[in-house]
Amino acid sequence: MTEEKKRSHKLPSLDGWRTISIALVLLAHSTFTAGFPTALNPLILKYFAAGTMGVHFFFVISGFLITWLLLQEQAKHGAISLKHFYVRRALRILPVYLLYLFVLGFLTRYAQTPADWLANLTFTTNFFWVPEGTAHFWSLGVEEQFYLLWPGLLVLLLHCQKNSGGTNLLKFLAVPLVVAPIVRLLECKHWYPEPLRNLFVPGSFFLNFDALAYGCVAAVLFAHWRKDMEMFFKKNPRAIAWGGAALIIAPAALKLVHLPARFQAAGADTLQSIGFTLLLLQSVLYPGWGFYRLLNWKWVKHLGVLSYSIYIWQQMFCGTGESVFGVKNAWWTRFPVWIITALLAAHASYYLLEKPLLGLRARFREV
Repeated sequence: MTEEKKRSHKLPSLDGWRTISIALVLLAHSTFTAGFPTALNPLILKYFAAGTMGVHFFFVISGFLITWLLLQEQAKHGAISLKHFYVRRALRILPVYLLYLFVLGFLTRYAQTPADWLANLTFTTNFFWVPEGTAHFWSLGVEEQFYLLWPGLLVLLLHCQKNSGGTNLLKFLAVPLVVAPIVRLLECKHWYPEPLRNLFVPGSFFLNFDALAYGCVAAVLFAHWRKDMEMFFKKNPRAIAWGGAALIIAPAALKLVHLPARFQAAGADTLQSIGFTLLLLQSVLYPGWGFYRLLNWKWVKHLGVLSYSIYIWQQMFCGTGESVFGVKNAWWTRFPVWIITALLAAHASYYLLEKPLLGLRARFREV
């Protein structure tokens, strides 16, 4: 059994949510392609901010999965191997990432400055503006910075607070839940020193790390209070499902009533992260309920497994025919064909590069 199948068996619905997340990203990016109905742009980009919402869903999933795996490793072996963790992450992230950069930089007409390439190679794109061909790497920068910080902090917290269960972990995770909305408010009002402006750009880690933290909180609850959670979700299934969905669409409603921008900036991502976390936990605990069954259909899970590859390769075909291929409005970069092109590239990447590495990654997995 491959690593991906093992993971799906232990935690259902995650791959299905990845499919929804990447679908939201593709929908948002379609607005930049020739042939897409422009009348839909305000709805997709302004009111629902589909691309950002999809990426934040990915963040919650990452925080949840990484924390849960590390806590499982701690429970099983009494310790967490940071070395093995980083080897697994490198084998997962780097091969496709570096291949994309190689193809983009050496096999196409795409051009960017040495500083931009440095940002790409150091996963700091989220603190800088880069051309469209690698602009999507801002989210990978956020995730890599999370991987750099959280596992070591988790090991330290578990070592220092051996008898506290998950309570102190939750107290620590409350920090990003409070700090990120404040930083978003500061960014909205431009209340920050000009020399520090790169720390307050929209893709900055400090504006987005609460979405990852909500996933971490969910994993701690899942690991330490699973029975209590099962009872809670079982007693209130419809209220939780509808409440989570309402929180996700609340920012769009708030824009319609023209809530001041500062409140939207500080609270919109928070509402959506909380709403999605509720749905994520419910779908993992009860994958056979209602809509959650769809998340576990074979083809839906398949696209979720490929979501990382899809995210990496889609940017090359997202209305970028002229800057990347030197052909204006090439048919393979027009809507909706560009999505098919991206899916074909992702499948080739997965089966020729990623899948052969799954066995190697499994050697470094502790649980």
